[in-house]
Amino acid sequence: MDFKPDFLTRIATRRAALRAELAALLPAPRAIVWEIGCGHGHFLVRYAESFPHKFCVGVDLRLERLKKSDRKRDRARLANCHFVRAEAREFLNALPQGVTFAEIWVLFPDPWPKKRHHKNRLLQAEFFEALAARAGEGAPLFFRTDHTEYFHEVEFTLRHLAAWRSVPGTPWPLEQTTVFQERAPRYYSLVAVRTSHPARPVEIVAPGLPPPPTPT
Repeated sequence: MDFKPDFLTRIATRRAALRAELAALLPAPRAIVWEIGCGHGHFLVRYAESFPHKFCVGVDLRLERLKKSDRKRDRARLANCHFVRAEAREFLNALPQGVTFAEIWVLFPDPWPKKRHHKNRLLQAEFFEALAARAGEGAPLFFRTDHTEYFHEVEFTLRHLAAWRSVPGTPWPLEQTTVFQERAPRYYSLVAVRTSHPARPVEIVAPGLPPPPTPT
């Protein structure tokens, strides 16, 4: 795919700003709790409040959602809860070395229901492999959706990845109803844990964007 020079410049600037933000937020190696698509922060603020010893980071693309999340965090006076404006794959590529995932939460991600849009779904094999490269053995991944077909697709994908193992019936450490959950007539939940199998090296790029620069 050919990209115009001004577009490449904007993307490079945005990626550099994200790397700088994360380097300041995470200056030393540590394990974090990561929520992908944090929405208005209902879940992550409650989670950080319930587990003050855990360092929690949520990402979302919509600025108005992040502003509401920040206000919730500030009202609760939480030093262990942070929100970053970023696409999940861009965030993952920009993480400083030594930062790992203690837990990963994906609650009601966009299912991209039309078949021609399925390629845009975040939870695909390559993304799970990239997560595995940053997750320690036994690290759990919590997934919830109200989209039946997407849920079964994720189930099938995880079943065929050696780096992850689904654990049916695993209790969730916290139940906090989100905006999307309130609207769902029913939903499906899944927990998977990182195995000891080495992660397969992959390159993940958000649709319509150039690949990240090769590390030097």
